[in-house]
Amino acid sequence: MTEPIETVDQSANRQMMAVLQGAWRARAVHVAAELGVPDLLAESELTVTELAERTGAHAPTLGRLLRALSTFGVFRRLPDGRTYAQTPLSAVLLSEPRNPESADARFMAANWHWAAWGDLLHTVRTGESSFEKANGTSFWELTKNDPDAKQRFNAAMSTVSEAESADIASAYDFSASGHVVDVAGGLGSLLAAILTAHPTVRGTILERQEIVPLAEELLAKAGVDGRYETVAGDFFEAIPAGADLYTIKRALHDWDDDTIVRILGRIREAMRPGVPLLIIESVVDEESDQEALFRGLLLTVLVGGQDRPESDYRALAERAGLRVRRSIPVGGDLRILETVRT
Repeated sequence: MTEPIETVDQSANRQMMAVLQGAWRARAVHVAAELGVPDLLAESELTVTELAERTGAHAPTLGRLLRALSTFGVFRRLPDGRTYAQTPLSAVLLSEPRNPESADARFMAANWHWAAWGDLLHTVRTGESSFEKANGTSFWELTKNDPDAKQRFNAAMSTVSEAESADIASAYDFSASGHVVDVAGGLGSLLAAILTAHPTVRGTILERQEIVPLAEELLAKAGVDGRYETVAGDFFEAIPAGADLYTIKRALHDWDDDTIVRILGRIREAMRPGVPLLIIESVVDEESDQEALFRGLLLTVLVGGQDRPESDYRALAERAGLRVRRSIPVGGDLRILETVRT
């Protein structure tokens, strides 16, 4: 029988208070990033008054915000008490050069994002996304119809995707694939990386109508003209047939098991025997770190999805009539599962 804890461990008490106040710290960082303070301090040291004038903020309150942030290394308060400077930690939030953390901060700063996490209790009790309950619309509808939400989401996704897409193009030999179809290809970073690394390959992106122009813009900048096409469509309905290889990256984790099987089944219908489908996802296991586990919880909060162990993806692929032929590590918890029709 466990003995009752009769006295409070003061060290544990302080540690828990730091955890509980983490939401306040995060929100303060969000606001500083939203106001553009890191970019302004990249140019020079500035007083609170100068920062308030340039950001349209209330100077006394901005001063209190910056002073609080400086206590844990986000900005440096100079000896005069009214001037602030950049630190390595706040420099992470610079919008240029493009930093994944800066884009993430703006994504997390949105009121709709904050509201969804505020209803986490609903998610834990029901297993459902709290986003629609908190915001009156689904995450996908908001990021489709609200220009600001669309921009924040696309920016957050693209900065991460561009970095890992180059790693994927190196981790797998695409050179023997004359034609690659990237299902739910997003802004086009994966296909651009594949076509850039393998000049003999051509590709097709299947994406929602509203995303297609953004993908075309990125591919045009990649210098792969004449080697790609875009298809506006829905992976629940039809997949372009006849390709030599199919890919789907970080799209399955947004859905429940039965929906994943349905998506994979649609792709299988388009695949000739022996043609691979690469399922590219983060996998969680007993060794997964804090960042990976909370990222998985974010999926549940926003869209009702989750990251899964590799064994789960193997089982879902099997249900859809696919067999995992190889598992290829890309970096961190990202894996390429090469599947073929059974």
